[in-house]
Amino acid sequence: MLQILTQASLCEADFNQKIDFVIEGFITKRMMTMVYADGGNGKSWLAFALAKYCAPRMKQVFYLDFDNPLSVLKERKVHELLIAPHANLHYVQRSKSPLPPFELLRTLAENATANQFENMIFFVDSLRDFADVNNEAKIGLVMNLLKDIREAGGTILILGHSNKDGRNYQGSNAIRNSLDNMYQLKKRELAEGVGVILEVRKERAAIVDKAFDIDPNTLDLEEIDLIEAQASEQDLEFVNQIKHVLVREGQVGKGDLLNAAGYAKDDKTARARLEKYDGIYWKSSKRHTRIFYQLS
Repeated sequence: MLQILTQASLCEADFNQKIDFVIEGFITKRMMTMVYADGGNGKSWLAFALAKYCAPRMKQVFYLDFDNPLSVLKERKVHELLIAPHANLHYVQRSKSPLPPFELLRTLAENATANQFENMIFFVDSLRDFADVNNEAKIGLVMNLLKDIREAGGTILILGHSNKDGRNYQGSNAIRNSLDNMYQLKKRELAEGVGVILEVRKERAAIVDKAFDIDPNTLDLEEIDLIEAQASEQDLEFVNQIKHVLVREGQVGKGDLLNAAGYAKDDKTARARLEKYDGIYWKSSKRHTRIFYQLS
């Protein structure tokens, strides 16, 4: 009778598993990550781009979409850009699923033995379509099924929604308690394409804030320097003005640098920006009581 327990007991080899990433510092293999935001901020665009990115890098990609209607998928060229080019990418949409979303997860979890789902990624779009996220018992069952898939080697990316004030995720504590990693997504305004900034809200691995640009015409994903992505238009204009002066002059004292860039020496906002980007776009050095700047 105890054989089943002895066979299931952890051994030394089980602890040799190292933390591995699909994207360094972002999506961790064999873990559950949730990205949440208000609707219309680019969650699905990010997930589509990640699915494309994962297809040539992982054994199987499963996109479980019970949120987006077929008309939206057609408009976004999901077949052309995701399904047709990648034989290992399986896009399951509500209209063709043989099972309701919860039953589909339960069937997957029933087959989650040993390393059944190793080097596979599952996209869950979106969590509230699989259960009432505010009902702790119901959503707890869903999270337990996802844990079973994870423990069989599966990598899981869940799309969630923000609550009414947009400051937190929508749903019970059972969601957060079950997740390994969590990000809040914020939209970044771009003249073309979709820009997103992802801020860490929970982490069990070495994940960090990230920023990406997504081309809706190709679903190409480009990681963007986080500092640049978080900068306002005024910040970027200031940086360009200061860099222009430093390129021309080489090394310049603080007051002279601000004057040459068109700012007063005692402009508190300009001085704060100069310090904010010190060590990033330029570097400072002190001589006696004066501070000089030059390009990094």
